[in-house]
Amino acid sequence: MRFAYINNGMVFDSIEVRPETIFYPAYAALFIEVPDEVRSGWSFDGTTFAPPPVPASIPEPAAPTKEELLAQLNALSAQIQSLE
Repeated sequence: MRFAYINNGMVFDSIEVRPETIFYPAYAALFIEVPDEVRSGWSFDGTTFAPPPVPASIPEPAAPTKEELLAQLNALSAQIQSLE
């Protein structure tokens, strides 16, 4: 058995104990029983609970080519030479 406080369609304080055992009565009264899989961060449309969307994966940047690395090396070498 799980309980949660829901505000504006968002699940907060999803807990596994009766809320009146750990919260003040006024706050505990705001909790409802929810399905066991529901966690804080889920959404609730009044009928259905849904987990948060899975974040899109960030693609790895392409590795520089040998030519790009050589160009960077040449540019850095020129900067070093100008300091001497």
